[in-house]
Amino acid sequence: MLTSLPWNRRGTELSGARGGEGTMSPHALLTTERRDELLHVARTKRISWVEGMGIGRKRRPSASHRSHGNSAVLECVKCAEEMIHFMEALEIAPATTRETTTSTGTISILDEIAHNNGESLLMDPAFRRAYNQLLDVLKHAEAADLVHTIQTFLKSFQEKYAMDMTKRPASHFGEKVHLFITHLMHLMQSSALVQRMERLKLIDELKDPEWQREVLEAFLMEKLHATVFHQYQTMDNELHDRIASLSFLSFEHLDITATSDLPRWQVIEKKLAALSRYLSPRRQMTCILHVCQELTHLLRAHHGRYPGADEFLPALIYTILKANPPNLHSIVHYIQTYRHPSKLLSEPGYFFTHIVSSVSFLEQLDDSGLTITPEEFQAGLAATTQSVSEEAPVNFANNVLQVEEPTETEDVQFRPLSILDVRARRVEGLAQHVTPVVMVPTVVNPSFVGKTADELRVNDIPKLLDEYKLLHRLCRKNGEV
Repeated sequence: MLTSLPWNRRGTELSGARGGEGTMSPHALLTTERRDELLHVARTKRISWVEGMGIGRKRRPSASHRSHGNSAVLECVKCAEEMIHFMEALEIAPATTRETTTSTGTISILDEIAHNNGESLLMDPAFRRAYNQLLDVLKHAEAADLVHTIQTFLKSFQEKYAMDMTKRPASHFGEKVHLFITHLMHLMQSSALVQRMERLKLIDELKDPEWQREVLEAFLMEKLHATVFHQYQTMDNELHDRIASLSFLSFEHLDITATSDLPRWQVIEKKLAALSRYLSPRRQMTCILHVCQELTHLLRAHHGRYPGADEFLPALIYTILKANPPNLHSIVHYIQTYRHPSKLLSEPGYFFTHIVSSVSFLEQLDDSGLTITPEEFQAGLAATTQSVSEEAPVNFANNVLQVEEPTETEDVQFRPLSILDVRARRVEGLAQHVTPVVMVPTVVNPSFVGKTADELRVNDIPKLLDEYKLLHRLCRKNGEV
């Protein structure tokens, strides 16, 4: 293997040519110092590429690289992260730990980790550790071949995407990404480096296939975001203008009664407006999940119970109306195409379908779907449309690869829910039969069936709690509790 290195390969070729006559000139080989210098430069470039950053920016060291090693202190650090995550989910953490979104630029997962989530979404501690562990693996000197494999795939993907994006459906490219992720998972399982790090308990989360797939998807899609995200710039601009033209609509037009806490509405709108800042489909779905959860909590605080779909959907439509997040059409297609299909059946996937439905509703909206007279609707629409047309055109994309319209072979993975039907039922007084919005799809894969209490770990608690909540909701739906 060593003969494959450039400084050894040159020596081997010369030796073969001379047939073993004498020794080579000292100048024919790299000096040790020069070899070490080239190795250092190559590894520095590889680390810089893995972390996706330029000079002068460093991430926070992961727990596995702190001096505690495998001691009980490391376990305490993990438990502390879990506790912070749990407290913030219950909305009892100090205000200074809550995330705020102030920048209009994009934010990578590494940025979020480096800033300890100070200006971003709450991040699952297990995902954060698994992502750090993936970076630790890829930055290791023995992972050069693995990184080269990833770089080769990305280069090939970008070239084929540029040539075929108008000829093939988006699902073709999504399948390529997920097939490559499966291939990468096999490579990592057979890697001596990964096996050694597993034995040393340096990658406890990354060795879990579910987390491994999650972090590999996030890593790859952050690298591909600039290539594939802005595929529908014209449609993004049209949708943004359409939503802006409906900005005259208010709570009463959508029959929303939970209007007492306006600052809370504005916080939720601000979070949704930041949706396009996140580079991976997972983080975008996390943003949607948090927005919908906070909206559910707001409505529950007002009504004293969990909202039904007839209450939640108008509230979500209003939030989208006021937030008007940029690149919304591209976001929908990006998630549908590049998020693993199994994750679209999860709770975040369930709320994502509500986003799709709400966007469809706004695109087709007229006065018949609102509590407003036709004259008022047309007058408001005319005024805001004129205002929008007088403004400079909005261009959300940088270095855009444009496709004006989707191809005829473009597949649609979700059919929008009929929000007009929901509203009609509400107007007719049949809203009590609408399924509560907190229900999630019934397609689940229980993770803990057959496990004993001794087999559970601290980082299993969030997943176990999620499955318990899902079970409770399903039982409540079927009248068993």
